[in-house]
Amino acid sequence: MPETPRSAIGNLADLEEGQIALSRYIVRRDGGLYVTRSCLESPADFVDFVSRAIALGLYFRGLDHARFQSLLYDDPARQEKDTVDDVFLAADITAFPPERQSLYKELRIERGEAVYLFEPIYPDAASEEPSGEAGGDGPLRAGPDAPERRARLDIDEFIASAWAKGVRFGIDIAAVREGILLDKPERRVVARSRPFVAGKDAEVTELAPGLHRNNAPRRLLGGRVDLRQFETRYPQVAAGLRLVKKIPRTLGGDGRDVSGETLPAPLPKDFDLASLAGAGTRVSREEDGEYLLASVAGFLNIDTRSHQFSVVDKIVSHEGVSVRTTGDLMLTGEEYEQHGEIQEKRVVTCRSITAYADVFGNIVSTGGTIRLKQNLIGGSASNDDGDIVVEGVASGATLLAPRGCVTLKRADNCVIVAQRVIIERATLCDIVADALILDLAEGCAAAAKNIHVRIARARRDADNALLVLVPDFSAADAAIADLQQKRAALEQAIAAHREKVDAVRGDKDVASYLRLAGRLRRREASLSAEQQAGWRRLSNVVGPALRSLSQLVEAVKELVAESEGMGVEIEEARSAREASCSELACMVDRVEGETRINALLVKLADTPLSSLPGKDLKRRLRKADPAAKKLFSGSAGSFSWAYQTP
Repeated sequence: MPETPRSAIGNLADLEEGQIALSRYIVRRDGGLYVTRSCLESPADFVDFVSRAIALGLYFRGLDHARFQSLLYDDPARQEKDTVDDVFLAADITAFPPERQSLYKELRIERGEAVYLFEPIYPDAASEEPSGEAGGDGPLRAGPDAPERRARLDIDEFIASAWAKGVRFGIDIAAVREGILLDKPERRVVARSRPFVAGKDAEVTELAPGLHRNNAPRRLLGGRVDLRQFETRYPQVAAGLRLVKKIPRTLGGDGRDVSGETLPAPLPKDFDLASLAGAGTRVSREEDGEYLLASVAGFLNIDTRSHQFSVVDKIVSHEGVSVRTTGDLMLTGEEYEQHGEIQEKRVVTCRSITAYADVFGNIVSTGGTIRLKQNLIGGSASNDDGDIVVEGVASGATLLAPRGCVTLKRADNCVIVAQRVIIERATLCDIVADALILDLAEGCAAAAKNIHVRIARARRDADNALLVLVPDFSAADAAIADLQQKRAALEQAIAAHREKVDAVRGDKDVASYLRLAGRLRRREASLSAEQQAGWRRLSNVVGPALRSLSQLVEAVKELVAESEGMGVEIEEARSAREASCSELACMVDRVEGETRINALLVKLADTPLSSLPGKDLKRRLRKADPAAKKLFSGSAGSFSWAYQTP
């Protein structure tokens, strides 16, 4: 019978070679060795004990590998309170003879795995000595005629050998047991690292609806869709509205290499919610988490670069307007800032807008101011009731401000219609306005009531064609004449009524009554009883005449008031006509190229120039109209003209 393995545990006083003294947290009982976890200060204590035991040529027989790993690498402080304190470790600690250690090969460690070559082992019979160690097949017979006996590996010895060779974690016990029983050589993965479990970065979850763009086509009434517009809106938020909530970061779990070394999980990213709080927002720390709130009512803006939230009284967009990003825009805010390009064929409908990048599309404003900080190229800008300002270059563009002013630094090949136009340099432009101021005109065609050009030059074969629009005052003159006739008729009626008043007042009884009534009213006289009876008789006699007199006096007052009002209308009409006439003027300080200046009487039946399409307007402005009065034609000099009232 094989000899039972001798225990390698000794007393500290008479410790023999190949024995080890048990630490304070390891106790021996009839069932084997137990570890008291409450006595472990850290997993490092147990690791040191195992390392010392294996270094002394010992191994754990009957090892509970799962609990062994838990004791090595689990923090005792994290164990549950109701867990049993004493944990079974192994049946015993036994000597690991060198001849048995030599049976175990090196392990190949690569890419977080340990690989072992399993193969049948037949030790040299001449050198083999009888052994009763666990895992052997009994004593071998020496001599050349002795049969080959196979040596069997042992799982507990394998664990100790692997520890000594640097593999201390993740051993696949089932794979090792299967490998030991193989009858042919085979490489098997016997241990694997445990990868770390990544944590989760802190993030925000949106609470308010509609914080981001919806790229679905805009739905119209009747179920139709407009493919040119997205369901895009710049949301308006109320003060106190929760915008986002911070979701705290979640820590990951550390992994472990086959060597037992910790593979630390990266620390998840964190951020301060205050870093996202821009103007008009604030951070609120409440029992259920941190929130970003709108502190004022207004338009919500999210900066795509800094991810900062802000609530402002105007819409601010840092993205361009294109078919991919926004589609056409219809904005309801009073003010809009666009920091990206407005691309070709895109339409932005708004009130006041400030564009900081080039505009290639179309801007439609219902009022306020259109201000372009860069260029307007090939697009258009129209403002129904406000001004247009382009600080860059307007090229091949259309600008319309029928009740406002268009101010440009440079305009090339543009169509401009406005109440007032101010341009520093205009080249090959077609312009219609009430008042026009041009610092430099090169080959332009312009029509206005008041024109002031400082320098007029030709552009290649295109001359300057300036047309002074003289309103047709015939309707105004007819209206004034009609008012004058009506007032004359009123004056005649007033004179006739006054004659009737004088006739009534000239009656003897009426005159006596009026004189006495005046004295009584002023208390200059008093009546006796007999006189009062006579006064009543006189009143009855003149009563009808007095009533007729009162009606005539009231009629005169009404006619006089109407006449005075009509006189005011006549004066206002005359003043308006004179003011219109005084505005009709044309001045060119210096002519340096072919320039034609005509005056055209604009009749009420004529189609307004501002209503003509672009091509028709170009032809009309340069067409030689026989009804126009020639004022100037030449390539040098200067010109000044003012309308003279006939």
